[in-house]
Amino acid sequence: MSHPDCRLNLGSLRGSRRSVSSVVSPRGVGASPGDKKSKNKSTRGKKKSIFENYMSKEDVSEGLKRGTLIQGVLRINPKKFHEAFIPSPDGDRDIFIDGVVARNRALNGDLVVVKLLPEEQWKVIKPESNDKETEGAYEPELPEELCGSHLQRSLKGHNDSPDVIVEAQCEDSGSEDGHGGTPDVLVDGVRKLAVCVPEKGKEDGGAPVTKDESTSMPQDASAVPEKSLQRSAKVVYIVEKKHSRAATGFLKLLTDKNSELFRKYALFSPSDHRVPRIYVPLKDCPQEFVTRPKDFANTLFICRIVDWKEDSNFALGQLAKSLGQAGEIEPETEGILTEYGVDFSDFSSEVLECLPQDLPWTVPPEEFSKRRDLRKDCIFTIDPSTARDLDDALSCKPLADGDAYEVGVHIADVSYFVPEGSELDKVAAQRATSVYLVQKVVPMLPRMLCEELCSLNPMTDKLTFSVIWTLTSDGKILSEWFGRTVIRSCTKLSYEHAQSMIESPTQRIPEGELPPISPEHSSEEVHQAVLNLHRIAKELRKQRFLDGALRLDQLKLAFTLDHETGLPQGCYISEYRDSNKRRCCAGTPHPRPRCSTTWWSSATRWGCPWTSAPLGPSTKV
Repeated sequence: MSHPDCRLNLGSLRGSRRSVSSVVSPRGVGASPGDKKSKNKSTRGKKKSIFENYMSKEDVSEGLKRGTLIQGVLRINPKKFHEAFIPSPDGDRDIFIDGVVARNRALNGDLVVVKLLPEEQWKVIKPESNDKETEGAYEPELPEELCGSHLQRSLKGHNDSPDVIVEAQCEDSGSEDGHGGTPDVLVDGVRKLAVCVPEKGKEDGGAPVTKDESTSMPQDASAVPEKSLQRSAKVVYIVEKKHSRAATGFLKLLTDKNSELFRKYALFSPSDHRVPRIYVPLKDCPQEFVTRPKDFANTLFICRIVDWKEDSNFALGQLAKSLGQAGEIEPETEGILTEYGVDFSDFSSEVLECLPQDLPWTVPPEEFSKRRDLRKDCIFTIDPSTARDLDDALSCKPLADGDAYEVGVHIADVSYFVPEGSELDKVAAQRATSVYLVQKVVPMLPRMLCEELCSLNPMTDKLTFSVIWTLTSDGKILSEWFGRTVIRSCTKLSYEHAQSMIESPTQRIPEGELPPISPEHSSEEVHQAVLNLHRIAKELRKQRFLDGALRLDQLKLAFTLDHETGLPQGCYISEYRDSNKRRCCAGTPHPRPRCSTTWWSSATRWGCPWTSAPLGPSTKV
């Protein structure tokens, strides 16, 4: 009679982290002494490969065409680092990749090619589990020493079948060479395991047999419903190493002081357990590290992987930098940015030379003939009170018929200052986005561009790209216009200013409580424009929800910062009020640089309020 398989972890075993496959018979562990002796002779002096060699590009290309191989982005479970997944091409449940060996030296985020394992090796999941990745806590988290290791136990009642099948990677505390082999400690450890097999006919009488339904493999895979199986695979090729190969962590000496490795390398332990341990040349380490290693026990380092051999569980790397003490905000922040490949270096002189050198900059006269002049319109910005890069502005002008409005959204025309193919364009494309941290911002573009040249500061002529709709008071679109413009913002409102106007529609806000307003416009005109925008926005939101839009209200955590150091002091729940919903009348997306037709077609899918595409080819704006 067959019994359910189960999986357990060898948390107490310490062996050289090697891939081991051995069989436990009723009389003992492993093969016979004669077989063991002949095996030792054949493998003596050779390093056993832990990982498979990658397939050739030609074979991978052919396999992808035939459909025998699958390509996807690897995701490693941060809480259970021996579990990894890639998306299924058919949109079904993700494909499961079990353990470090099956990942074949690929890291989180890499674009990989995998080969499906035979169906009898697929993962069995709980029938009631609907999670796409089935990353539930079916087994306790492994310690760092057993990264990617597991012991699979198969309990069977047939006398001619093995009782326990062991497949593990272990680490010997006395040997850190990381190479393949079958350490005796593993055999001894398996002997100590209490494997409780019920006698035939007594399955229901004694203690119950625990079944791990998420990982057990049936003897006959065809007996398991198809929905209960999760396809499993192994990595056979890395198309692109998306992971930065950089990690933060700590240094320590190897434990075997008599080994050759001890005289050449230190061991780097990454804080992220999804990254392997790394051998670091001692020449890269601080001079005092060998003699006083405890002095560096709490020092955070950055290490980069440079190689990872097939016969070693440990990668080879170079120590890049000492960050400082672990737990301090600046070292930890720099470590996070480096791990994720965020370029936070200062902009080079070649990049800064692309910007106008004569400051203060003014709009060239020839630009007025190429753009629609909106400088006399009542246009204003609404941003957080501390904002310095004001990248969008709003306008709302009532038309003569009394029931229509000309509503405009005006975006800073950054592309004017970023010529295509320039050094500034290249670095911006490489950075792709600004990265907002709690206490700092890593900008995509130089601050002079964001905070001066392109910031829509009040009472200053600025180049913009605008979208202008003609709307009725109930939000019906009558017409729209897209194009380059020149604007002059009349004031810089904060969210608090706009909210006060919304909450006090008939009450005039004292001049002293408002920011400076251009002499060409009055506070009453600005106040009325905000109220008109709010009324139209409510109508548009109402219609969107009647058409089936979802409202996803999520709490947002905000932080208070120290005025002197800029470091976080405390936190609070950010309140989302009506003034935060002002963009493009009810939160519909506004145009971004380099868009026009492409941007229009993408935004239309999300229900933006316009009726026809912009004329002509896609415009670089």
